[in-house]
Amino acid sequence: MFEAGDAIVHPVRGAGVVVCIEKRRWRGSSERYYRIKLLGQPNTSFLMIPVKVAETVGMRRAIPPSELKRVWRVLRADPNKLPKDHNERYKVVEERLHIGDIFQVAEAVRDMAWRKQREGRMTTRGKQMYDEGVDLLAGEVAATQDIALVDAEAQIRERLWKIVSPTTAM
Repeated sequence: MFEAGDAIVHPVRGAGVVVCIEKRRWRGSSERYYRIKLLGQPNTSFLMIPVKVAETVGMRRAIPPSELKRVWRVLRADPNKLPKDHNERYKVVEERLHIGDIFQVAEAVRDMAWRKQREGRMTTRGKQMYDEGVDLLAGEVAATQDIALVDAEAQIRERLWKIVSPTTAM
């Protein structure tokens, strides 16, 4: 169970902070809900997740700071080869992005960054998926380090650039 102030990650919506746990009445019954403020979405209302289904939907705590080094190692590792067929590639990447595992998200971002470097461009859908992956990764890094989302994204992009820049690429 989460408490107010806990940094959490929703597998699709990204990182956020539990603001409170509140009871709400819906269709004649009363349930407890997590009220979550998603990081990097100041104009978005709160995400409400019933306490009893939080685990089922894959909600989890953000990784502890000690695990952040592992995320950076994943970004530095050699890329996995993505399928040439764009439909297959998007399926593989989307599964990694939405499985709810930060290390799978980091792998997807890394692999797409390498593909972009090798191909010189991305399709519109590929770019959207890459940006979504960076956003998910940055949200969790920001939650873990208690920093601004833009600073977390800068850390990620800087590390990726060092790894896939033409001077260091294979």
